Amino acid sequence: MRGIRRQLRLAAIILILHPAGYAVAGSDTIFTRIATDEDEQPRALQMSIVTYVSQDHGSAISVDLVSAIHIGDPSYYAELNERFRDYDVLLYELVAPQDAVANNRLEQRKGFLSNAQIGMTKMLSLSFQLDEVSYDQANFVHADLSPSELRQSMDDRGESLYVYFWRIFFASLDEYAKDPLGLKDWELLSAMLASDQGDSLKTMIAYEMTNLDQVQDILGEDSGSAIIGARNERAVEVLQREAESGAQHIGIFYGVAHMPDLEARLVNQLGFVYDKTVWVDAWQLGPEPQNSVE
Repeated sequence: MRGIRRQLRLAAIILILHPAGYAVAGSDTIFTRIATDEDEQPRALQMSIVTYVSQDHGSAISVDLVSAIHIGDPSYYAELNERFRDYDVLLYELVAPQDAVANNRLEQRKGFLSNAQIGMTKMLSLSFQLDEVSYDQANFVHADLSPSELRQSMDDRGESLYVYFWRIFFASLDEYAKDPLGLKDWELLSAMLASDQGDSLKTMIAYEMTNLDQVQDILGEDSGSAIIGARNERAVEVLQREAESGAQHIGIFYGVAHMPDLEARLVNQLGFVYDKTVWVDAWQLGPEPQNSVE
């Protein structure tokens, strides 16, 4: 039973890794959640679109943090494609050379993690983000590091996939110390099997993706890591450049794990304030999809 939760956690990390689904320290903002129906049964895994506005009264700039999950329902990506058309610019993540999309070399950017994610699309009957999102739109702007820049940033910080492996390993040991009898495993499994959901595995992984409380132990301090911090720094640089060029309605389409640190940068560095949250169904776990605004 101990292995069940570890495998679910690993699956969740691969699927959104850029893992997470947690709130910013000192903030009430949540970027992913499970929506339930009137019977408290899981209905959908939802991703947020959180809007921030400038406090400068002479500015009309608004920024949407569009939380991404890298495999999802086709309807999820179809809705995002529609929403993306409304932005002056849509800044997107992709560790790739600047000309990767322009030269139709997007397929070449599918590495190990992407291949693992693609494999899970079949297991969970979902679709892969790079296959569904229309990256060739005129308002799309690359706002990420190149592979060489990411490698250099990781080297500068002493980070590597080897280091991340051992962080995951020791985080698992820490979890075992907190729950040596595996009671959480039994509670999670019992709850899912007792539900009327047809796909218990999908639901269990969805819950795990909203409960990754050890992400910081694995990736390190968000703002200081290459995987999160360095890439977010680049996104903010591109945001400032596009705003200076006249863009007012700006979206940042990044993995959900990036959002707490991006929010902190928007609020603390650039002086933006929270406005509203729209929830979009990414995985349907129950009946009809239903989006909401808060």
